[in-house]
Amino acid sequence: MNSRSLLALQILLWMVCAIHVAIGAGLNVSPAFPQFMAGQYGAEVNFTPALLYLLKPLGAFMLVVGFMAGVAARNPLGNRAIIYGLVLLFTLRGLQRIVFQEEIASALSVAASRNIFNAVFFLFLGLALIALLRIADKETQS
Repeated sequence: MNSRSLLALQILLWMVCAIHVAIGAGLNVSPAFPQFMAGQYGAEVNFTPALLYLLKPLGAFMLVVGFMAGVAARNPLGNRAIIYGLVLLFTLRGLQRIVFQEEIASALSVAASRNIFNAVFFLFLGLALIALLRIADKETQS
């Protein structure tokens, strides 16, 4: 039985997939893409050749996260471990924004309000994934 929460979970996972694949590919393909992404995060970054190279492995991780989200989107209830991994990743990313907010502000010139927004976004994303998974679990067992 397909429930609304299962469909919502699948849509959210497909969005996570698409965004991570796009960012991962962009970091590996386009030298201008990191500058674009820095603007999206509200960061001011001096892109040295070394930094541009270091972003390529990050892009590879983003591609894999996107791929895993796509696998989970096809069968969320059969891929709970992937969803739990995504929840952990987004929770850690949100907490990093809070714990390292002074470093983020001084190194990247990200405004505190923007940083907190980003932290809340990551935490909300993790919460939404776990909540939708649990609700979908209950609905399919009924």
